[in-house]
Amino acid sequence: MAVESPVASIVRREVSPVSEESARLAALRAYCVLDTGREGRFDDLTDLAASICDVPMSLVSLVDANRLFFKSAHGLDVREVPYPDFFCGYAIRQREIFEVTDALEDSRFSQYPLVVAPPRVRFYTGAPLVTPQGHILGTLCVVDFVPRKLSPRQVENLRILARQVVCQLELNLLAMRDPLTNLYNRRQLEEGLHREILRARRLGSSVGVMAIDVDHFKNVNDTLGHEAGDCVLRRIAEELSACVREEDIACRAGGEEFVVILPGTGRTALRDRAEAVRRMIEQARIPVGDGTLTLTVSIGLASFPLYGESGPGVLRAADAALYKAKAAGRNRVMMGDPRDAGAPAVSVG
Repeated sequence: MAVESPVASIVRREVSPVSEESARLAALRAYCVLDTGREGRFDDLTDLAASICDVPMSLVSLVDANRLFFKSAHGLDVREVPYPDFFCGYAIRQREIFEVTDALEDSRFSQYPLVVAPPRVRFYTGAPLVTPQGHILGTLCVVDFVPRKLSPRQVENLRILARQVVCQLELNLLAMRDPLTNLYNRRQLEEGLHREILRARRLGSSVGVMAIDVDHFKNVNDTLGHEAGDCVLRRIAEELSACVREEDIACRAGGEEFVVILPGTGRTALRDRAEAVRRMIEQARIPVGDGTLTLTVSIGLASFPLYGESGPGVLRAADAALYKAKAAGRNRVMMGDPRDAGAPAVSVG
């Protein structure tokens, strides 16, 4: 049986034309590449694109909701610019190479600030970055400051390099996933929380965190075996995936512990969302062998910036709240204490 791509599972509900941009942005976020540092494998591809096309500038440009983020930038020392950008805005609306041979003579771009003022862009060609599910994340584009036109061979090579950019994004995605549950792994939990806190600082927003532990999970392994335990973890992961929004990051932190990162979620909404998760899992009937199991979870909550100025601090506060929920009788949600952000992490077996 074919295994569904992680990105497909996140965006499969977005099918109407009205939701097309929402689905595209959900796919982009699922690759967890925004606000990440430079990587040689992407820089190699922009270097090759600039060399093959004989241009001074080449970019892996990812189109976020209100900005262009450059995962790689050959010939440009900028990490992002505001969106819409007219060149990339046109390029991501189609699946073929988009070429502007002389922007100054093109009525669509002749008054564009980057054309009439420094750096005075005259030539642009963008190859769309199309995911296996058909979402266009951005472009691999080449830029020059004189009018020109690529040869057919150069166009084809640019198309090939764009496919390689997507291949690297797919490989990166596989490395982020827990193989048992298909949720994000511990490394991506830490990196994803760091990125969301950086974004929240920039926007003056908040980031909520749920720390979730399956109650009495050891009993499942001890009485029914580890295969049944794995089945339980996969089902819990499915329930979490059904509860989260496209912008949320659901992770397996290790063992029977899960964490959900909820960008832009304040205290009241965070508690409401956690209660919905707790009830959904409590009501689930998990098939194991010839029968079914019912399980519960305990959930600890914390958020940035109230519970800590860094990812580790917020996680410590959520872990401490989770410990209190377990100690208070399990199957409950507890909000953290901001003072717990500096406490050491606690084991919640």
